[in-house]
Amino acid sequence: MEITSFILGVLAVIAVGMVAITSVNYMAFKTLKRDFDNYVSSTERVLADIYRDRETQGQELHSRITETEQALARHTDSRVDKLESKIFNDFDIKQKQRKQY
Repeated sequence: MEITSFILGVLAVIAVGMVAITSVNYMAFKTLKRDFDNYVSSTERVLADIYRDRETQGQELHSRITETEQALARHTDSRVDKLESKIFNDFDIKQKQRKQY
């Protein structure tokens, strides 16, 4: 009878220990899952910010390239007009002047 009580006591302690360990593991797993979900959501936010910044920088770069192309075209057009005017004046292509060279 004493051995039976001892064995039942040991089994009860083992059962309580298993319940306690299971409870601790469940809480640890729940915390780990919450942390992982937070990590995933923060990673998604960071990636969205990176993609948005990349898109903004791409648009800014395209805008700068377009502005530079337009400025270059205006400058080239101005230089060509000035050269054309100088050629007309110096070489008398329109034959308004009679310079001798």
